[in-house]
Amino acid sequence: MAYEVHIRRKDESNPITMKEWLDYVEKDEELTFTDHIEITLPNGMTMGMSGEGMAVWKTEVDGEEYKITFIFRDEEISARYVDDFQIEKMKGIAKNINAIVIGDEDEEY
Repeated sequence: MAYEVHIRRKDESNPITMKEWLDYVEKDEELTFTDHIEITLPNGMTMGMSGEGMAVWKTEVDGEEYKITFIFRDEEISARYVDDFQIEKMKGIAKNINAIVIGDEDEEY
């Protein structure tokens, strides 16, 4: 299973809401709403996922293009970890919605 990084609130009594996430995506010019994603697995098979609350961030780093999908679920925003440049984007999102960035092992970035 891939390592994920999450944006969530420290105060569990004030969770991130779907509306809050959708409002944020609408304002962030680097993010694009999507309701379906597909990835190709190492064995060549394709896996898809559909639903509300997904957004894609397309960016270029050192001449390489990346597409990172952020998914809202369980009162947090999650993405598969790619590299440290992604952590900086997630910190920016977290700052805007008064949240923090945490890894799968509960380490705070």
